[in-house]
Amino acid sequence: MKRYTYILIACVLVMSSCKTTQQLTRMEQQQLLLTQKLDEMSHKMDSVQQQLTAVKRQLNELSQTQPEESTPTPLVTKRDWNTCVMRGAKAKVTLGSKSYSSSCSTQAVWDTLVVISITPAFGIEAFRVEATPRDITVINKAAKEYYRATYAELNTEVRPFVTFADLRSLASGKTPASAKNGVLTYTAKNGSASLQMTYTTPTFNQPLSITRLDVKKYTKKDFKTLLK
Repeated sequence: MKRYTYILIACVLVMSSCKTTQQLTRMEQQQLLLTQKLDEMSHKMDSVQQQLTAVKRQLNELSQTQPEESTPTPLVTKRDWNTCVMRGAKAKVTLGSKSYSSSCSTQAVWDTLVVISITPAFGIEAFRVEATPRDITVINKAAKEYYRATYAELNTEVRPFVTFADLRSLASGKTPASAKNGVLTYTAKNGSASLQMTYTTPTFNQPLSITRLDVKKYTKKDFKTLLK
């Protein structure tokens, strides 16, 4: 009788052990499943973090390459003239510690083109500045090279902003509002340049036909090198 009792107890223990083993197996499977899900979530979070880092880097690059302020567009409420010609003016240009003085003349059509001609000797044009409402071109005839930039490109490098309205004011014998004590100064990362004009009496509203110089025979240079 005792032998049957022992056998019964052994069977019960074996069954209990099997159930416990099954429960443990299920728990291990659940744990493994949970671990896999956590791993997947961790990978997704890492991927999201990498994407956020990439977006931040792109935003930083954009903030460094684009100007902090947009280029202002002056509002013209009154047109004082349609055409203007001024001869016999004087220009003093200061680059760093060096200054240069020269005779100059200007021609302008109000909303189209401004031309400033620098003539150091014998009335021969050595330098020429052409400004349109869109861009500025500086031509060095002696070196047969030219520099051209839009206002947006130029104004990423210099302060205060260069505007077509300022150059038009110069061409008509008026000191731009951004000038201080009659001197117009532009500052770049590698230095500064200033311009002081001595005006003569301009002639307004006479028939005038001016065009941009054909620069095909000139070599184009990076405008940033002009500011160094």
